[in-house]
Amino acid sequence: MKTHLFSFLTVTLLAVGILPKAYGQTVVVKKRNVETGEVYQSNTSNTNANAALNQAIKYNFLPFFIGEMPFGYEIKLNNYLSAEAGLGITTNNSLDELLYSGYEDFYDLADRNLLNLSHYATFKIFPEGNAFDDGYYLGFDYHYRPYSKGFNLNGSTFRATKRFTDIGLVFGFQGRPSEHIMLDVYAGVAQRHINWDRPTISQIIDPITGEVVAAININNDRYPTLGGLLGFKVSYLFGKSIIQGSSSKSSASQSKSKKKTKRRRRRRR
Repeated sequence: MKTHLFSFLTVTLLAVGILPKAYGQTVVVKKRNVETGEVYQSNTSNTNANAALNQAIKYNFLPFFIGEMPFGYEIKLNNYLSAEAGLGITTNNSLDELLYSGYEDFYDLADRNLLNLSHYATFKIFPEGNAFDDGYYLGFDYHYRPYSKGFNLNGSTFRATKRFTDIGLVFGFQGRPSEHIMLDVYAGVAQRHINWDRPTISQIIDPITGEVVAAININNDRYPTLGGLLGFKVSYLFGKSIIQGSSSKSSASQSKSKKKTKRRRRRRR
């Protein structure tokens, strides 16, 4: 598992390294000093209110049908790249239960569903440079979902967990119906690794009483397979990202230093 996660992070970092830097549209403004008659140029960035919102809180609705409620946070790194991470709560995977009910004791013999924590991370690449705006993207997705069951037998409590680990690629589209709301729909395919605590019930004869009693055995099983990735996210956008804020401060300080230099030159003349 660690090898697959390391490979995923390596590929992501390489993709980030070869991406072009994002630059906003630049407008050249000519200004004339009334006192000296000197004409000089200054470059200003053509930004709007939408471009200033570079962070988002997200909720994915579709995993509800597989027993997960995930919340995420996304940050716009530049016009071509964004990063997202989140946590969720898992209860019962209804879709997986529909497929395996009647064949596995994991679902048929469970007395209750136990809460568990899931997590995920996604790196998105926007080829057209329209991150956090209307446009499509390609994403590298990592997702970990554990589902736990509780078993009561002979006065003892047993716990078994089925873990889904997905590493895959997604293709999605982001739409911006308003300034603070963004919709995200995606689909993809993943290499899925399943780590399964498979419980089985067996009957044994108690050597003391001679009675037949039930016993539970939990055997670990793990195997790879293919999995589908689907999602529909609603985001609330807010604030300026740390990266964007620092870049705007640096540009403002540079413009101030240029103005001071020009004033010194005029005084010398």
